[in-house]
Amino acid sequence: MQPNVILKALNMTSKQLHSLLTIAAMTMLTFSMAACGNKTGESSSNGDSLTVSTTQAPTDLQHSPEFITLRIDTIYKLRNNESCCSQRYLALYNKARQISEEDGTLFIDSDHWIAGQDIDEEWTYELMSINNITDSTAQATMNIHNFGDQKVVLDLVFERGSWFVDNFHFFFEGSDYDGDGNSIPGSEGMKETDEVKEMQNYIQQISDRESQESEATIDIPRGQRSVDAAIKAARKRIDAATKD
Repeated sequence: MQPNVILKALNMTSKQLHSLLTIAAMTMLTFSMAACGNKTGESSSNGDSLTVSTTQAPTDLQHSPEFITLRIDTIYKLRNNESCCSQRYLALYNKARQISEEDGTLFIDSDHWIAGQDIDEEWTYELMSINNITDSTAQATMNIHNFGDQKVVLDLVFERGSWFVDNFHFFFEGSDYDGDGNSIPGSEGMKETDEVKEMQNYIQQISDRESQESEATIDIPRGQRSVDAAIKAARKRIDAATKD
């Protein structure tokens, strides 16, 4: 190395050095991204190392589009709620699932990872864009091919040192329906299904139904809302009257 080059390197400010290191790290990420993007969603040998790297990279790099792209690739290789979804989403999902098992009704009738109930042998995913990156949130627009193309927007949240899916938005051509299940004329167009809202609505509907069923029970004596309690109370009154 020439003496003047060494001198310039020694005189480099810390800010300049940081910029140089950042550029070098970003270059390495770009080459890694090109090598790992298995768009069929099949497992690959570098999946584990990629998952680990998402918790070890510097925070400024973790908020770059290139890094989020790597994280999306990992998420769609795993396609696992526990490993890929936010704590808020998991709490809501687990609550809805528990209610569903107890009530015997469905709260989700398809797999949000594959955007359908059955999976096509030619199922693929494609990351179209990453937008609205902040310190704690971002959005990723996906095209999921599963017996046809499906636009999916992921709400991402940065927590536990990495990016996790906080919500799924599905977009499709369809119509609105009335209370009897009939399509409303003139309502055709692009529709959106917000999965978090769907789960919240499901939980609220079951809660409202249970409240209505509880209020519909016999209210004898006042304040007791079960038939058994009402019968027991009536028997006590009969016994008391007989003794008198």
